[in-house]
Amino acid sequence: PHPKFPIGLLQMSIKLTNEPPPGIKAGIKRTYGWFNQEMLDSYRRAEWKPMLFAQCFVHSNIVERKKFGPIGFCIPYEFNQGDWQASVQFLQNHMATIGDDAKKGAQVSWVTVRYMVSEIQYGGRITD
Repeated sequence: PHPKFPIGLLQMSIKLTNEPPPGIKAGIKRTYGWFNQEMLDSYRRAEWKPMLFAQCFVHSNIVERKKFGPIGFCIPYEFNQGDWQASVQFLQNHMATIGDDAKKGAQVSWVTVRYMVSEIQYGGRITD
C-alpha cells in the first residue's frame, strides 16, 4: 500500500479475490461468459465457433494446471482474462484477414494459429 494510506482502514476492509472456478467445465463456462452473442456471430465461416471453443478449452486447461504445483509448472504463472482476450483478438484478426468466404480460396492457417496461441500467447510466459 501507499505510505499515506491508513493501515487501519486496510485491515478493517473486506478483501475480495477473483479465483478461477475449479474444474475444466466450470472454467469453460467462465470463459464463455467473457463474450456475447455478437462476438459469436461475428464471422460466418465454419471454423470460427470451433476455434473460439478451442481457445476457451485451452485457456481453462492452462488455468486448471496451476493447482498441480510443480507437476503443472515449476513457476506459478498468472494466466488471466487478458491472455484469453489477446488470443481471441489474434483469432479475430486472422479471420478478418482471410475473409468470410471460404469458397474464394483463403483458408485458415492452422500452423499460424497453433504457433501464435500456444507458443506466443501462452508459451511466451513459460521459462521452465
